[in-house]
Amino acid sequence: LDIQVGEMFKVQSSCPLVTVDGYVDPSGGDRFCLGQLSNVHRTAASHRARLHIGRGVLLECRGEGDVWMRCLSDHSVFVQSLYLDREAGRAPGDGVHKIYPGAYIKVFDLRQCHRQMQQQAAAAQATTAVSAIPGPNGVGGIAPAVSLGVDDLRRLCIVRLSFVKGWGCDYPRQSIKDTPCWLEVHLHRALQLLDQVLHTMPQQDQAL
Repeated sequence: LDIQVGEMFKVQSSCPLVTVDGYVDPSGGDRFCLGQLSNVHRTAASHRARLHIGRGVLLECRGEGDVWMRCLSDHSVFVQSLYLDREAGRAPGDGVHKIYPGAYIKVFDLRQCHRQMQQQAAAAQATTAVSAIPGPNGVGGIAPAVSLGVDDLRRLCIVRLSFVKGWGCDYPRQSIKDTPCWLEVHLHRALQLLDQVLHTMPQQDQAL
């Protein structure tokens, strides 16, 4: 379901390791327990999935902001990661990556994310410059201005994961929002870099 359950769980920079599990202990510090969240919209499928999360996943922040994941659950987790898309040779946002129990894998690369931000911002600025030139490729011609999608850039700073159930072309669920239990990991350092990139651009190039 596309309904946020509970408050956003914030992890301090002093905690490079954080566990997300299915237990009912109070969350805090370096542990986020999904089992203690109440949800009046919870379906039977969500309840069953939550029971199977078990020890969940361990997220580790390395260096300035790279993220690694270890699957501690007895069931696989499914991840949407632009870094893994690139490693697999797939189009950005096209892949759903199955992480098996016991696997330890990198899911986010800060340098790659920053480079992608800069490339997309530069492409948007170049397109805007071309559209301002009079002629067949300018305003009113065959190549209208394309502004930068800030939401698209924000997606570079997010890793999504679903517990137990996958989605996409190989599964009956087409969207992660159709899975019974999923979450988003918003990466603070990447969002800081995005803010810096946006501040270097002319205001008209940004489309909120």
